[in-house]
Amino acid sequence: MRYPIYAALPLALLLAACKPAASAADAAAAAKAAPAPAPAAAKAPEATSAPAVAPVVPTPAATVAEPEIAQSFSKDMTYSDLRKRLLGAGWLPLRDPDCRGNVGGEARVCTYLPEVEGCSSDGYCKMWFANRDLGLRVRVGTYGPNDRGNTLGNGTATAVRYWEFVGLDAPAAAACPSRDFDQFLTRFAADPALARQFTAPLVKVVELRSDEDGDVPQPVYVLGSAYRGFDVRYQNGAYHFVYEGQPDKQPLKLNVSKQGANARLVAYRLNMSEGNSYRFEDKGGCWSLTEDPEPPSP
Repeated sequence: MRYPIYAALPLALLLAACKPAASAADAAAAAKAAPAPAPAAAKAPEATSAPAVAPVVPTPAATVAEPEIAQSFSKDMTYSDLRKRLLGAGWLPLRDPDCRGNVGGEARVCTYLPEVEGCSSDGYCKMWFANRDLGLRVRVGTYGPNDRGNTLGNGTATAVRYWEFVGLDAPAAAACPSRDFDQFLTRFAADPALARQFTAPLVKVVELRSDEDGDVPQPVYVLGSAYRGFDVRYQNGAYHFVYEGQPDKQPLKLNVSKQGANARLVAYRLNMSEGNSYRFEDKGGCWSLTEDPEPPSP
């Protein structure tokens, strides 16, 4: 709401401009006497003497009501603790396909912390997690070293500076190509633009994390708008494997199996070790791609 500006305001401003600057002691006393601000839903980072550049502050307009798990969060709690709480409550890292470019160099942190969006040179990182059942994402700002032992173990050096919950973008309304799954799949695989319309807002993808622990399957979420893992094309009456944007000339055999009344698993094999699979679900009147459940070969 905007309030009227009374005629006395110009005089008050003129007097204020002529008043000598307050001393540091006066400013401190005034700050101490000022009432404390109301607590905010998302905790914004406070300035410290260590870093020179502050992280991006959350945008309040994008925030939503905090879920119950937020009651266990506190500013400056260890990131490793917050991460364990989220994973234990059914949240998954939200993979940013541009992480390596954002971080630069070897960007090893993008392997063992798939939730990283980017990190600054002075120790700030921004992470994302998502929960499909709640229809929410959470952005977490941290400050401290992002080495593997500290962030995956019980480290205390990396602290949480803020968090912000954000809703998922609703998919655009589109006419269902077909309720019959076989017909739907041919349309889905023939038209990349239509496929994007019928890809879930969050796709659960099982990656393969290769590090000192060996090859470890690692489930993450990928935004449907950023998912590019469906490598099957339907053309000339047959399915084909797609490599670097080009369909292979040889037809590809797909195996479609039911997983209950409203789910289908589509799988293929190129040879003894390579292949992929996709889970489609019928939720709310049409099919959509929801999971990429098979990790790639080592």
